[in-house]
Amino acid sequence: MTLSLNCKDAGDPVCTHTMYGETEGELLQNAKKHGIEVHGYTEQSWNEEIAKNTDHFRKLIKSS
Repeated sequence: MTLSLNCKDAGDPVCTHTMYGETEGELLQNAKKHGIEVHGYTEQSWNEEIAKNTDHFRKLIKSS
């Protein structure tokens, strides 16, 4: 089963990039990489964002 998370669904009004992973951990690692490379997050700011919004992001994960 593949998990996915779309950046626009997560709150970015224009980015339509979708991250994928076989596990939630892998998906979140891919989302973190995208957030740092494309949206200017730092390791610390990403970790703070995830810590504050973990439930929100988990609700947005789709499986196929």
